[in-house]
Amino acid sequence: MSRSSFPNKIDQFIELFDLPANKVADALEMQKLKAKSTLDNNEQNRLSALQAELQDYTITPETMNKLQDAIVEIEKFFDGNVRQYILSKQKEWDTYVNDFTCVGNWDSTKKYQKQNLVSYNGNLWLCIKDIVSSAGKTPDKLPDNWRQVSYKGDKGDIGLNATYKGEWSGSIQYKAGDAVSVRSDLPWKPVDMVFIAKKDNEGQKPTVGAASDYWFPYHNLVYGTYDFIDTNTPMHPDVTYIKELREL
Repeated sequence: MSRSSFPNKIDQFIELFDLPANKVADALEMQKLKAKSTLDNNEQNRLSALQAELQDYTITPETMNKLQDAIVEIEKFFDGNVRQYILSKQKEWDTYVNDFTCVGNWDSTKKYQKQNLVSYNGNLWLCIKDIVSSAGKTPDKLPDNWRQVSYKGDKGDIGLNATYKGEWSGSIQYKAGDAVSVRSDLPWKPVDMVFIAKKDNEGQKPTVGAASDYWFPYHNLVYGTYDFIDTNTPMHPDVTYIKELREL
């Protein structure tokens, strides 16, 4: 039979302390009495008194057995209740997660289950309640059944992972992301300026002096010797030009 009261109630244990110096003699006396094989009535009464007096300083087999029983009861409770609860919740969670299934583009002829994900008008929608679709039951019109979980962002500019096509030519049809170099001869020597196509185009030459709907500079910092200010030459609005000063 278990000495532990758990899980019906929390076990209570006596708080133990180190044996103080003034109790050492009593402890030694108790040890001698416990070492005897037989005790008369006076010795038995004395032993009982010493045990009561020293209980706050003594670890007994009963104390250890109760502690061990408490540990076992905790283990049994965890294994039979906590572990099983965790496993059941894990199974429930696995089912819940597995139901998050992307089923492709929204289809007016399909039945959708809760937690299905569909793409509609470029956005991602989550089904929050089972529904049988029809032409008039699009996700954007049924807030009780669908929740939008992502939005289509604005189209960004072409990045710098461009394909270099050499010096610009009016006879080449360029694709978005193509890169070309443009040299304006004098006074823009000896620097070529590189541009990247924003969109497909042909015959739309990028220029050093003006912005374009079709091209943007590969780099917004340009270094050279030409003096744009003194010659009143226009400079691309997205470019910072650094002029090299040379002594005559």
